[in-house]
Amino acid sequence: MVVRLQWGCEAALLQEIEMARRGTISYGTRTGLDARTTGEYYLATTTDRMQFYCFDEPKEGVTHSWTLIDELDRSRLLAAGDKATAKTWANRLGLKNFTYVRV
Repeated sequence: MVVRLQWGCEAALLQEIEMARRGTISYGTRTGLDARTTGEYYLATTTDRMQFYCFDEPKEGVTHSWTLIDELDRSRLLAAGDKATAKTWANRLGLKNFTYVRV
């Protein structure tokens, strides 16, 4: 596999490769390297009029903040490559009621 590194993102790319290799985190096809993904999963509210959780990637053991946005803006939202990753992120964010939206 040949990867071209641009804009000084070597460390972030190496971390992404390692997490994908271990199978612990799966990014959406637009944001990561896991070619096995068939869609992107976003976290949303369970109300009749859904809102989407906007957050930076949650790390384990750290308090995280999030905001709600009214539309699915893929340029602002972090996409998970599978439900397991989305659930992990929801747990790290402290969300109790959420749903997955697959795009």
